[in-house]
Amino acid sequence: MSRYRGARLRVTRRLGDLPGLTRKAAKRSYPPGQHGQARR
Repeated sequence: MSRYRGARLRVTRRLGDLPGLTRKAAKRSYPPGQHGQARR
């Protein structure tokens, strides 16, 4: 299986807090994408 090389914070914002993915805190609390703010 290949390693994911994309933006980790985007995945964290979409799926919630995942242990081991990143230690950084997301600046935005809503999911990514065009309709992210509407899906709060």
